[in-house]
Amino acid sequence: MEKYWEKADHSWTDDSIRIFNTPSTRAKQLFYYIQEIGHFKAMKPYFTERQNLKSYLLKFTFGGKGRLRYQGQVYTIEKDDIFFIDCMNYQHYATVSDEPWEMDWIHFYGPNVEAFYEEYIKNGSNVFKAKNDRIHKIIKEIMDLQQTRNAKTEFQISMLIHEMLNEILMQKYDLGFEEKNIPDYILQIKNYLEDNFKKKISLQDLEHMCSLNKFQLSKEFTHFIGIPPIEYLINFRINIAKSLLRYTNKSVKEIAYEVGIEDTPYFNRLFKRKTEMTPLEYRKNG
Repeated sequence: MEKYWEKADHSWTDDSIRIFNTPSTRAKQLFYYIQEIGHFKAMKPYFTERQNLKSYLLKFTFGGKGRLRYQGQVYTIEKDDIFFIDCMNYQHYATVSDEPWEMDWIHFYGPNVEAFYEEYIKNGSNVFKAKNDRIHKIIKEIMDLQQTRNAKTEFQISMLIHEMLNEILMQKYDLGFEEKNIPDYILQIKNYLEDNFKKKISLQDLEHMCSLNKFQLSKEFTHFIGIPPIEYLINFRINIAKSLLRYTNKSVKEIAYEVGIEDTPYFNRLFKRKTEMTPLEYRKNG
């Protein structure tokens, strides 16, 4: 691993907060944990430049403006903007407004953070506009817990960081809708797939049920249901097959046919791709 280095100017107000944490061995093995956390009102010429720090950093901006240079991109950071970065990569961020750049921030690490981060950057951007103040409230709650530590603190903070990571993805993917707001045509297609899973169904078949083309339909279905319609159909078939394997003595060929897949070898490959077991292995281990 290359050596960690950092340059910085610490021009922040006296009422700014910076809290350090040394996690326990148990926390580093099992939990999400904070390394540092705080709330800054940072004035020019505040900046941080670093690389090769084993940490992830999230900043939530309340006011003023900052600038982030990261992975070949330059971002202007404004009110309600959030950035989430892997601090192993080169980064430079600084105050650029005349008024202080005010932000919550948290350095954290733990199992599976990398997977959340990779999902977060799939669209190529490390910055997005917060839809509400839930992430700020989570960071504030973590900060309060860290300042009043007891035997439960590391457990509680780990749960909150996990919630924060989920909230980041939900907001970035604009998943703040309520179930009652899912369009009727999406629910109709979902119900059609469940009621007709034994039939051969294509996107072309589904587009006739609404006024969208198959590409827009797939996009809208994924937004509200979480996965594309054909993948939803496949998963539904696999779930039915699991039940039949577990609770009946039907052959794999019979089960494949019952879930709408006439090609048994293809069914075997599909089942293993989805479950990492063959149908017979699933039955045996069930």
